[in-house]
Amino acid sequence: MQTPSHLLLAGALSVPLRRRVSVSLPAVLVGSVLPDIPFTLLTIWGEIYYRWFAPLPQPGSIMEYLHFTLFFTDPLWIVAHNFFHSLLIASALLLVGLWGMRRRAGWGAWLFWMAASLLLHIIIDLLTHTSDGPLIWFPVNWSYHFASPVSYWERDAWGSLFIVGEYALDLVLLIYLARKFWPRGGARRA
Repeated sequence: MQTPSHLLLAGALSVPLRRRVSVSLPAVLVGSVLPDIPFTLLTIWGEIYYRWFAPLPQPGSIMEYLHFTLFFTDPLWIVAHNFFHSLLIASALLLVGLWGMRRRAGWGAWLFWMAASLLLHIIIDLLTHTSDGPLIWFPVNWSYHFASPVSYWERDAWGSLFIVGEYALDLVLLIYLARKFWPRGGARRA
């Protein structure tokens, strides 16, 4: 699933949850996108570096080299992309956050909700990545990629159909969130 979709879904799921428990919305929103930030930054850096400062080490496009070579072979890319995509790391963060909450530490609830959102992101990615799934057992295992039968982008794994559904879901979530947070009536605007 694409990063903005993770953000919209986490935001929408937090609305009814906030009626029942005290949810840290900033933590949920950070956790929803945090796993994808290192990959995005590395991609931007790689695009700039190989476009203006160094020749590409192999034939092909810069994006192919970054996403199909470095993504699977370079330790920096592997660690950066998989650290927050790890079920083990996210679960450990969730437990530490829960421990902090029970000790009434101010950071506990924030860490708990951020880690819960990380886990939601990871589960969605497990269900929507075929050849490029996250290393869910990282750092214990650096090679096992769960291969879902459905991909959010690969045409051979329903990607063309999935992207239409994802955009439709994004539209529904945007409308839902707009209705929940957009001021209604003149009294609320004043």
